[in-house]
Amino acid sequence: MKRASDATPIGELRLFDTCVTLGALSTDNEALGVDNVLEILDKHDICEALVHNNEARVVYPRERGNIRLLDWVKGCDRLHPVWALDPIGSPDVSSARSMVAAMLEAGVRAARLMMGVAPPFLWVWDSLCTALDERHIPCMLDFAPVRDRTVATTQSTPDELMMNELRSICLAHPELPMVLSNVSGGRGLAWCTLALMREVPNLHIDTSCIIDYWRTAYRELGPERVFFATGMPFYDPSIFVSMIQYADDVALVDKQAMCGGNIRRLMEAVQ
Repeated sequence: MKRASDATPIGELRLFDTCVTLGALSTDNEALGVDNVLEILDKHDICEALVHNNEARVVYPRERGNIRLLDWVKGCDRLHPVWALDPIGSPDVSSARSMVAAMLEAGVRAARLMMGVAPPFLWVWDSLCTALDERHIPCMLDFAPVRDRTVATTQSTPDELMMNELRSICLAHPELPMVLSNVSGGRGLAWCTLALMREVPNLHIDTSCIIDYWRTAYRELGPERVFFATGMPFYDPSIFVSMIQYADDVALVDKQAMCGGNIRRLMEAVQ
């Protein structure tokens, strides 16, 4: 590892974590609440974070956990709430528009789409994605097969068939920003991941669990396609902070885009 003096000064990165889970867990990881997550953000010089409630991911109805999240982060400008969403059961897009309008009215400007539960078939997700697309809401794609409280982690690796189905959604909603979130865990990604990202410019990827793959995406597709994320509390954030901070083959302006500029730009574009 390079000497500390050779690292990019951490304050220049303005780190914005796009994958943080709050609330009770069914794993051995220490659960995060507003108080201790702020301590951890401070420890690792992370300025802001997108946060979702684990209850909303693993317990129906999801609305209960989503609403509880708003109470937790109220008054904390550094924590930005993300609602976990399932597709609308009715093909009528008006119901989806009502859901999205309520989300925006509550101050929620990012969504976490539960594609590990409801598979990424266009006909399943089309109504909700239409409503999200109209308002340009950035969407984190959660492929973890969460079906009950026994599975909490956000990590999962979509296979080639799921990526093929995701392609249809991306093509049908080209203005909807989508981010593959926590999709490796060290086992590697589907071969077609980068090929799909080349074909659909609205698909992005975050750095959580992909120690090297983000570099490939950065080199071949540009810094605007990569988003900084740690996957806390399931992973040690220091790993993901240092791999960006000490990357001597990445220009500072590109680091700044990946570390926060990209997500801030997308959230500012929400209508």
